[in-house]
Amino acid sequence: MAKEKLVLKASKIKKKWYQILAPKEFNENLIGETPSLDPRLLIGKVIRINLMNLTKDIKKQNINIRFKIIGLIENKAQTEVIGYQIIPAFIKRIIKKDRSNLHDSFVCETSDGKRVRLKTLIITIRKTKGAVTTSLTNSMKVNLKDYVKKISYKELINELISYKLQINLKNSLKSIYPLRNCEIKEMILEAEKKIIGKKEEKEKVEVKEESSEAEEKKPDKPQVEEKKEETKPKKEKVKKEVNQDNSNKEENSKNTQE
Repeated sequence: MAKEKLVLKASKIKKKWYQILAPKEFNENLIGETPSLDPRLLIGKVIRINLMNLTKDIKKQNINIRFKIIGLIENKAQTEVIGYQIIPAFIKRIIKKDRSNLHDSFVCETSDGKRVRLKTLIITIRKTKGAVTTSLTNSMKVNLKDYVKKISYKELINELISYKLQINLKNSLKSIYPLRNCEIKEMILEAEKKIIGKKEEKEKVEVKEESSEAEEKKPDKPQVEEKKEETKPKKEKVKKEVNQDNSNKEENSKNTQE
């Protein structure tokens, strides 16, 4: 009866709706609304929004932005940007077989101490050789790391969204070899990346443990019995051969005596 009363009381409690606002980089526009019994449960929640819906620019429809709720002010959830990603379908569309597609992933640090992982993609006009590809990837990595060091995290987000960073990077690499595209496929805070990586590692460990237990449970007796069965006919053959030899010797000895 006590449990039923608690369930009835919980069902009578109505969830409140809370507005989710974008950070100042997006003029604190309304991202959406979410219901919750306790506003503290909203902190840490991640929302993914298409950039076209925020900027009202149809050219930005291939980009998703990830926001994380970090606090509440007057029942309005405040967020920060934790990720930038180009839709995989767009990446598949621009990659061609008759061009060199150079993928890379590395960590940079902004001027305000934020560690971010950048995943890049360089597409050349034609197929290139090993020396050209290595020089392109190395110079791209050096240029990006040096540039990100000079700007803050907020400035990095603004330059990614405005496509200023990608254009400057493409112009700096043109002197090495003509490029078709120069894209930042993904930008993510390294702290968030570590959390995701730990979850993946746990899943891998669990799979390994399950496979090892399955191997331990496998019966070994049938294998031993098969070996025994294989050895039996060999022994029987040897015995037959020995008996035949003995019989032959006895016959020979009889013949000599006669």
